[in-house]
Amino acid sequence: MKKTIITTWLIPVLLSISVIGEAKTNYIWHKHTDYVAISNLDGTSQHNHPATIPAEKIARILSQLKVKNSPYNPDDSFWDDEDSNLQRVFTDREIDLLGKKLSDGLKKLKPSEVLVFSVSDYRSSFIGRKRLSVSATAFVSDNKLNLLFGTVHGDLLAKQTKSGITGTYGQIKNDLDTGSIIKPFPYDWKIPAFDGATNVKNRSDWLSINTENEYEYAVTKNKQQKVEEKYFTEKQKATETTELEARINKLEQQAKANTVLPTQNSSSIEERLRKLQSLYNSGALPEAVYMEKVRSIMSEL
Repeated sequence: MKKTIITTWLIPVLLSISVIGEAKTNYIWHKHTDYVAISNLDGTSQHNHPATIPAEKIARILSQLKVKNSPYNPDDSFWDDEDSNLQRVFTDREIDLLGKKLSDGLKKLKPSEVLVFSVSDYRSSFIGRKRLSVSATAFVSDNKLNLLFGTVHGDLLAKQTKSGITGTYGQIKNDLDTGSIIKPFPYDWKIPAFDGATNVKNRSDWLSINTENEYEYAVTKNKQQKVEEKYFTEKQKATETTELEARINKLEQQAKANTVLPTQNSSSIEERLRKLQSLYNSGALPEAVYMEKVRSIMSEL
């Protein structure tokens, strides 16, 4: 009887100890297999949390990140064995999401906590498109933003399918690695340092980034300006406006050269307005510049 009482008393106690010992994950955003959460990280103690880093600053930093030997390479071919090409870690859509989520999350952290996250997006590949994931840990230490990566451009769907799990992308479990501070895994990919960022302990999966530096938003070849422009610095915005005005002036000069009559008649003005409207609708022309040019042309009537 006494033994039964002791056993009955010990089981709840042991279970409570077990629960306390487990690292709890508190999701602050979750959509399908993507998430941002508050968690703990073995091997860390006190960080500079809570921390305030503007979403624009984080977005500009994330745009700088590139990876070498990524499993994803849109230029892959059967004859291309070059693995040194650098690919961008995040797409513009992932950066747009993480900028605000990480900024908000860092403000909620305790000194012993970290943010873990996993985001995915479609990327062009040699054949078709693939939805690939990036999973990592973020925290502020020595007043610098630390990004510790566990998965870069991982094919979560293919990984789960090989394990015998079937279903749509939104129904499968995300068990991708978010990085280890104790010991690096033997990754094939490498994330090099850049101006303002260093590889911690010479590890290629861990960056420490000086948030006091000014970073510009790194633009890709295939620009999606509606996403990128809101993260541009004032210098970038000024440069972009100057370049757009130069393009518009060039178009206007070409239009004038193709006009038979030297006078500005109503048809030539209408043509110029139509071209401006086309540029504006395509997203190549900011609204402020568009309206200024329209007013300038209308003043000629």
